[in-house]
Amino acid sequence: MGETAPPPGGWLASLRRLGDSLLALAQSRLQLLALELQSEQLRLVNTLLWLGLGLALGGVGLLFGAAALALYLWEIARFAGLLVMMVVLVGAAAVILWRLRERLRKGPQPFAETIAEFKKDRACLRGKD
Repeated sequence: MGETAPPPGGWLASLRRLGDSLLALAQSRLQLLALELQSEQLRLVNTLLWLGLGLALGGVGLLFGAAALALYLWEIARFAGLLVMMVVLVGAAAVILWRLRERLRKGPQPFAETIAEFKKDRACLRGKD
């Protein structure tokens, strides 16, 4: 007599609740995926901007290098200013591209949070905490 009654609706209601829970879980994971996709897009744009800046400075440095060489061959005594500017611009481009390379190498793995959440979900479904 101390038995508890099953929830109203029986197995069909339980199946609906299970379906609702699974859909809610999928919705939250897809929202996280969309958020991380947006974050990756912003990271890509930022990376491309830095790459463009580095390449532009490198191009200007090479242009000044060519001008310095032309002036050196033309008048040997007056190229020091352009040569210094070339070294500074090429050095700045090298630093920017090196930092960009390090940033890409050490950056976060794309969709790391989504992958971690899926791993937690699988562990939870298997009964492991």
